[in-house]
Parts: sequence; structure tokens; C-alpha cells
Amino acid sequence: METAVVADTASAQLEPLLAAYSEGRIGRRELEQSTGLCFGEILSQLARCGLPLPRVDTQAYFNQAQRDLFERVFG
Repeated sequence: METAVVADTASAQLEPLLAAYSEGRIGRRELEQSTGLCFGEILSQLARCGLPLPRVDTQAYFNQAQRDLFERVFG
């Protein structure tokens, strides 16, 4: 059984990692390895802390032709 002190310490260590993930400074795999949480637990903890989901910058991953196609299909 976890004591309140241990839970508070774990929470204090988890929140900066969640914030870094939310801001896109660390990836999901790094967060999972650092915390032992699975993706569903990460989502739950983000909600508990009031943090938004990270957003992917598609500019870094897709070329202009791919972005144009996306806009034609979904825009």
C-alpha cells in the first residue's frame, strides 16, 4: 500500500514529465520508459493535471505536395 508521502513524491516527479510530454519536449516512449505508465494511464494523468495532448507539427514531417493533397482531400 502506498503512503501519502510516497504518492505526493511520485506525483511531484510525474508532473514535470507530463508537462514536458504535453509541450512536445519529450516523446511518448521516453515518458513510458521514465514512468512505467502505459498510454492510457498517461492520458488519464494528463487529464488529472489539466494538461493538453501534445500536437504534432506536420510541417516537419510532410513535404509541400503532401500538405497540398491533404488540404484538397480534407480542407
